[in-house]
Amino acid sequence: MKNYLKYDDTQVFKYDNLVLAVVYTIGHILIAMTCNRIITGASFDVAALDAFIEPIINGFWFYFLLVFLKETIIKKVNFISNNKIGIYLAFIYTIGHIFIAMTCNRLLTGAPLNLAAADALIEPIINGFWFYLLFEVFNIYKVRVQSTASGRSSKNPNPSNFNSKKLSPVNNKKNFD
Repeated sequence: MKNYLKYDDTQVFKYDNLVLAVVYTIGHILIAMTCNRIITGASFDVAALDAFIEPIINGFWFYFLLVFLKETIIKKVNFISNNKIGIYLAFIYTIGHIFIAMTCNRLLTGAPLNLAAADALIEPIINGFWFYLLFEVFNIYKVRVQSTASGRSSKNPNPSNFNSKKLSPVNNKKNFD
């Protein structure tokens, strides 16, 4: 029974997206601070302040766009269908995101507009590469963990070590009797 319950593939990656999001966010903040320092020459504390404040404002912009502007755009612009609104919202969001990033950078660091604009364009590109790298590394890790535990999976238990009469159904899984 201990061998059967040692590895449960439904539990190993239960929080994988949360962990991935936390790691990505930490990296995103570090990348934003580094880009800000290199591009604009801002001090560490001001770059850190910008790296925290600008995403919060963009979060509100994202919410405002989804809750308020989406319905307005659908009602007022007749040529946009409901199934194609996503691409238009993404475009509007991106323009707003760049504007917010430039404004925050300019106001918080005092950087010239051209450097604030460069930071607002370069930093998201680097974060895109960070996202891709993190995603690929995590998928490689996930495949390795799943392959090393293939004989012990709850979906594929080892028949020689498995006695279903001693176990109650786990996680609403079918009984193997």
